[in-house]
Amino acid sequence: MIRKTIIGILLTASVLFVSDAFSQEYKKQKPARETIELGGEIMNKDSLKNKSRGLSQHLIIPKGEWQLGLQVSHVSLSSNNSEYMLLLNNIDANGSITKIAPFVAYSYRNNRSIGVKFQYSTASGAVQQGDLDLLSDDLNFHVEDISADLLSFQAAVYHRSYVGLDNKGRIGLFNDIVLGYTNSRTEFVYDTNTEDTYARTDQVKLSLHPGVVIFVMNNISMHVSMGIGGVSYNNTKYIKNGETIGKRDFSKANFKLDVLDISMGLTIHL
Repeated sequence: MIRKTIIGILLTASVLFVSDAFSQEYKKQKPARETIELGGEIMNKDSLKNKSRGLSQHLIIPKGEWQLGLQVSHVSLSSNNSEYMLLLNNIDANGSITKIAPFVAYSYRNNRSIGVKFQYSTASGAVQQGDLDLLSDDLNFHVEDISADLLSFQAAVYHRSYVGLDNKGRIGLFNDIVLGYTNSRTEFVYDTNTEDTYARTDQVKLSLHPGVVIFVMNNISMHVSMGIGGVSYNNTKYIKNGETIGKRDFSKANFKLDVLDISMGLTIHL
């Protein structure tokens, strides 16, 4: 009986010792929950298992921060410096696109924010004259005095994910997932019969916009982003003299770098 008691005590002590050693080792591996300073590395469960995979996550946008800002984009095109008009001779054309978009966002967790923005866009283009040559004597056209003007308004919600790149919280990458609704009007004029003819388009689009952010001051940052396409649904109506003469519904998915969708922005962090 005494022997069995001694053996039981030894087994119990061994189990307690192993359990305590395991607990101490687990506490050493598990990071303590504490406040992370800007630029501090953000550790997650996956990165603990294999830190060699992916970019190190540094804090650049803390939880609970408000962001107010403005995005601006302007692109000018001219036939004098375009390489896309090889089939046009004696072309004299120009165009421009301008976008202005104020936005507000809230950081619901570290390096993650959600926001809304409103965008006003204008675009115009004109062809004073040009000869269209399709490599055949029977397919030559002459055009002149053609112009087009576009005006659009967009309301959108977006989710932004950041990746801090330095331990000072100054430089980072981000990606916006944007869901927006756009209403636009396009007027196309080439003679007096088309002066009261235009197209009205309603569009719903889900798009991606990666970019780079740099803090020029503690509470002020600048960023540059570029659209890489998305999925959209479009409803277009063609109106002449106040009457609808045609309509078209279509959807499309297009993913590529869009040089006409490059924006620069300034953000105030509160």
